[in-house]
Amino acid sequence: MKKVLILSIALFLLSFSAFAAGPTLLKRTIQVTPKRFLRYWKNPKAAEPVYDTYSWVPQIQFEVLGPIEGGNKLYAEFEMPDGKPWMKVNLRTPELGDDIWETIKADSVDEYELEKQAILNEGVFPFRIKMKNSLNGTDATLFSGKIKVGTYLLDQKIPEYKNKKDFFIDYDWHLPMAYLWLNPQSDENVPQLATQVCLRGEVDSAKLEAYLFFGGKQIAKQTNSGLSERTVYTSGADEPSHRWAIWEITFATVRGFNKSESASSYTGQFFLDKNPGEYEIKIMRDNQLSRSIKFTVGKDGKIVDNNVAKGATLGGVRMIVPAQVLGAGDGKFNATAWQTEALFFNPLNGFSAQ
Repeated sequence: MKKVLILSIALFLLSFSAFAAGPTLLKRTIQVTPKRFLRYWKNPKAAEPVYDTYSWVPQIQFEVLGPIEGGNKLYAEFEMPDGKPWMKVNLRTPELGDDIWETIKADSVDEYELEKQAILNEGVFPFRIKMKNSLNGTDATLFSGKIKVGTYLLDQKIPEYKNKKDFFIDYDWHLPMAYLWLNPQSDENVPQLATQVCLRGEVDSAKLEAYLFFGGKQIAKQTNSGLSERTVYTSGADEPSHRWAIWEITFATVRGFNKSESASSYTGQFFLDKNPGEYEIKIMRDNQLSRSIKFTVGKDGKIVDNNVAKGATLGGVRMIVPAQVLGAGDGKFNATAWQTEALFFNPLNGFSAQ
């Protein structure tokens, strides 16, 4: 009788755990950028604002994997550097099935009222991404982090910018980090090798090229047209000196393995499982070496995991690997920021920049 009771309890707990499972926040997709206003309200009840003075509020977005059931509401809380509450950002919250992903952004809001929450401050601002469920009375924190906000003088050659400062959120911590994975998006049975790197400065007009080496021999190349996706972290003025861009590179002719049942021979494709060993990705920027990413592939064609992403509960299939920063294309940056500021001030165990 006791064994039956224990088994029943175990099955109940298992079913409850499955029922209680919530969404997975993909931490690598969190983007916080400053939304700039051209004037500043000293307080929400002021008769009129201070003109020709820039102010800002945070804009946030990220991706989640379901499930998200009805009755849930996502939102973000931001605090001032001294820990005092600042503002709450209500986020559009869809209902999602298991493993269905969607990009989450702010709900529509009155711009005039939003402007009255804008500030002039800079510093380190704590924030949290939370999900409240009105049905069961829970209010769970999905992520806690901090953003580092600074200012810089706008182009003083432009009269309307004279003595004006703009705001930026510092992403120097991202420069020596790369994401690396076998991309299942096109075909999970025959996935392509992909990586994401962070570059600082002017990248829109730059000539970018990515090369893959195995055993010292070049086996693949992708140019700007193959850098399929770009995400920009920037100031409101979009000044290149304070712009960080995440570039995604998919090597179209390099695949991890072939578990497809189709008759396709994938002629001209390079398979990692047939060539285990040490690899290197080199990123060229305007004909200058900009990044070097080294990794190991096992006999199964999978990238050997360093467990950094797992330790950070990153979510998804991407791994975090060092990206050696080379050349002068990134300008002056804080080369040690990753030690304390990585992933919005959530330092990475086991990670070390090259």
